[in-house]
Amino acid sequence: MDNRPTLGFVGAGKVGSTLARLWFQTGYAVRAISSRNRAKAETLAEQVDARVVATADEVIAAADLILLTVPDDAIEPLAASLQRESLMGKGVIHTSGARDASVLAVLAARGALTGSLHPAFPFADVETAVQRLPGATFALEAESPPLRGWLRDLVLALDGRVMVIPPGQKAVYHSALVIASNYTVTLYAIAERLLTAIGAERDAAEGALNTLVQGTVDNLRETGIPAALTGPLTRADAGTIRRHLQVLRQIDPLVADLYLQLARLSLPMVRARGVSTELLQRVLDQEA
Repeated sequence: MDNRPTLGFVGAGKVGSTLARLWFQTGYAVRAISSRNRAKAETLAEQVDARVVATADEVIAAADLILLTVPDDAIEPLAASLQRESLMGKGVIHTSGARDASVLAVLAARGALTGSLHPAFPFADVETAVQRLPGATFALEAESPPLRGWLRDLVLALDGRVMVIPPGQKAVYHSALVIASNYTVTLYAIAERLLTAIGAERDAAEGALNTLVQGTVDNLRETGIPAALTGPLTRADAGTIRRHLQVLRQIDPLVADLYLQLARLSLPMVRARGVSTELLQRVLDQEA
């Protein structure tokens, strides 16, 4: 007997389209799709053998588990706008990384099993995501055992991993992802700007940085923290750190301050590598 829930999607953007297609491919039935962009809903519906409906209430009527794959700021207003009085037996979740399950409280009050399921994955475009999302980690919020079971099975169907987020901790989770993903791009942009400012061709700068970043990611995957940390800190090369800070302060004081704070935050990893940090700490304090 198949105990898998039927699925419905409110929102046919990159996240909704990717998840609907992947779960359909693993055997889940997608019953209904609604979207402000009807053309996108029709395209997705054709790909997953679903029907397009006009309202979110119609999606709820058609499916066991409804995914609100809409922008973060739209989740709470959408939940408040739903007209269906009784939601007993229905699961309603959102896929936001930043908002927690409490934004669906109005639906929980009507009997819905509410939660959230956020794929920790950068959705650049649907086709790439369909290929690369399987195996990703999903952050799961669900207090109801039946809903938690549904969501775990959905993740496992994509060969994914589950990270359970305790109540009230979604913002901490999301800030960690932003630091690791979004601000990696910021750091890359700063490094590229420094290299091109001294005359490097952009292709050469990108070649050097791409090799370094890829190598760092590979090291993190293979050896983890703290072994993946390299550079002057791990050699206790205080003179190099001082020279870096001096030249960066002349170019851009904000970048110098960022470098200083990142160095300070790296010291516990340096100590874990068995390297003395007394001289490094002294130089950082002097340069602050």
